[in-house]
Amino acid sequence: MKRDKALMGDILKTLSSFGTSYADVEKIQSNLETKSTPPELILHHLRLLHDRGLVAVDIHQFWRITDQGYDVLETGNNLSGASQPVENTKARGFDS
Repeated sequence: MKRDKALMGDILKTLSSFGTSYADVEKIQSNLETKSTPPELILHHLRLLHDRGLVAVDIHQFWRITDQGYDVLETGNNLSGASQPVENTKARGFDS
């Protein structure tokens, strides 16, 4: 499965629109610009965003945007600058 940076940007934008609410894949899917995006494709890209530290997930599979994710949105969805994981990636896991 190839990564789709446009979809990754759309997911970030969608998560940011929820404010302080977390979202599951179904809620994200229903709010994307392309509503026909398959859930497994959304989940794959959420995991890629998580690898970069741009989103976080809790034990119930609810997702949120991180501070680094907001930084990417503020730079115009430039995912190229966020391709390296943050230093504390090993300590990052599930939100409580």
